[in-house]
Amino acid sequence: MEQPINAQQTSTVPGDRVIDKPEHPPQGYVNSIVAETETVAGKGQLKVGRCRGYEVYCDEGPRIGGDSAYPPPMAYFALGAAF
Repeated sequence: MEQPINAQQTSTVPGDRVIDKPEHPPQGYVNSIVAETETVAGKGQLKVGRCRGYEVYCDEGPRIGGDSAYPPPMAYFALGAAF
């Protein structure tokens, strides 16, 4: 069987995009997303996440050691599901 097609290397031209095709190729597509997260030293529950050149921050409420400076991690999860 043929190897899956790398989705990042397909056309972005309207009418020729993957989403515009009535059927997908039999070998399918492969798509990789790399996301990195780390805590911010000395800042309680503050964390930073990076993906594809973007950066997002999250924090927790004071009851578990955060400052509520940014949305909590579960808020990002909910937003992701809504989009």
